[in-house]
Amino acid sequence: MNELNLAVLLESGRTSEARKMLQNGVQVVGGIGARSTQAAIEAATRLYAGDLISTLLFMNKSHPWLDGQTPIERAEQSDEGLEFVIDMIGAIESGVYI
Repeated sequence: MNELNLAVLLESGRTSEARKMLQNGVQVVGGIGARSTQAAIEAATRLYAGDLISTLLFMNKSHPWLDGQTPIERAEQSDEGLEFVIDMIGAIESGVYI
């Protein structure tokens, strides 16, 4: 994980590697299987008006309601995990602060 940490690279004088990392970026996906993709579609349509970047950020951010997991991770675990993520999306849509 340290190889992906900009601060570690900069502190160790590896500025050119840090610049290259910023220029290359990383691939971020909203789903890795059928369940997480369904959750991402729910989030995109119900919360983010179809905005891809906002959906990707939501799906990849660990969340306290998910015991530190991301929505992708929880949704892919089981049908119950997917239901939980969709219920969470519904709560957010309804204005519940989470």
